[in-house]
Amino acid sequence: MDALARHFQHLLAYHGWAYRRLLESLRPVDDAALRAPCGLFFGSLHGTLNHLAAVDRIWLARVRQEPPPFDRLDVEVANGRDELAACLAAGVQAWQTQLAGLEGNALLRPLNYRNMRGESQRRSLADIVTHLVNHGTHHRGQASAALSAMGLETQAMDFIYFKPESA
Repeated sequence: MDALARHFQHLLAYHGWAYRRLLESLRPVDDAALRAPCGLFFGSLHGTLNHLAAVDRIWLARVRQEPPPFDRLDVEVANGRDELAACLAAGVQAWQTQLAGLEGNALLRPLNYRNMRGESQRRSLADIVTHLVNHGTHHRGQASAALSAMGLETQAMDFIYFKPESA
C-alpha cells in the first residue's frame, strides 16, 4: 500500500473512531432527548446520526456506480440506537473495504456520479473520501455542541487525538 492509500485508510479509521466516541458521549442521553429537536440541521441528534449513516451509504453507492440507496438526506436508516451504531460502523467498514488494495493513482482518478438533484458531477475518489470524513466531522461537531448545550461532556473527537488501534 502506498503512502496516499495509507493516508485515506487512516482517515477512514479516524472516521470510525470519531463515530464511536460520539456514540459513547451520547450514552447518558435518553431516547426522548435523542429524538428531541435541538436546532441541528437534521433536527435531532438521532436525525443527525441517521443523516450521517445515509450519506456514508449514498457516497459509497456513487463510487460503486450503483443506484442511490436513499433518495433523501434525512431518511431514517435505523430506528434504534444500537442499530444506528451498527449501521455507522458497517458504513466505515464498507468504505475501508472499498479502498483496500487501491494505490494512489486509483485514488486520484476522476469518477463520474450524479448528486441528489441528478446533476452530473466529477471528482476524484481522494476528494470524495476527504469530503466524506470532513462532512462527518462537521455533523459530529454539531452533535457535540448540542450535547454541551444539554450540560453533558463530550469526548474529544479531534483528528489530532486519534491513535489508530494498529499503532
